[in-house]
Order: sequence, then structure tokens, then C-alpha cells
Amino acid sequence: MKIKPEHLEHLRKEISEVLELYDGLVSEYENGQFPRSDRVKDLQKRFCFDLLFGAGLCKYVSDVLYPYMNDDHLYTALKAVCPKVIRKY
Repeated sequence: MKIKPEHLEHLRKEISEVLELYDGLVSEYENGQFPRSDRVKDLQKRFCFDLLFGAGLCKYVSDVLYPYMNDDHLYTALKAVCPKVIRKY
């Protein structure tokens, strides 16, 4: 995984705060209770990047992570810190 440990920890901290605020978020995604769920091909990827956006990390990603990472590296890091979701719809 191509991410510095301190950057991974920052992602983990910010995303866990979002998950604490929205208790049933994993269940909502698993059951397709989110906008445009019928168009989602990769539920885990959608969930991870929605959490990233919801945590307000877009500027952090563009300023700190993208200078040495790309989207594939970022997704690998997000999978390490986000809960796994299983499509049930």
C-alpha cells in the first residue's frame, strides 16, 4: 500500500468520526438506501469514496495524497480503513 502511515491514520480517524455520527450507514448502503443505488456497479468503491467525501477530505486528498498517490492507491488505503459492505439489494 502506497501511503505514509500518518496519512493512513488521518484517513482512519476522520472516516471513523463519520461512521460514529451515522450509526446505520453500513446497513443503508448494503440495502441500497442511498441516492442512485440502482446505478452502482462497485458498492465497496462507492461506499469508500462517499465516506471520504462525507468526511470532508477532498482537499486533503488533493493537497497531501495526490502528489505521491493515484486513485488506485487511494482506494486500497480506503479499503483498509472502511468497513466492508455486502450488496443485499
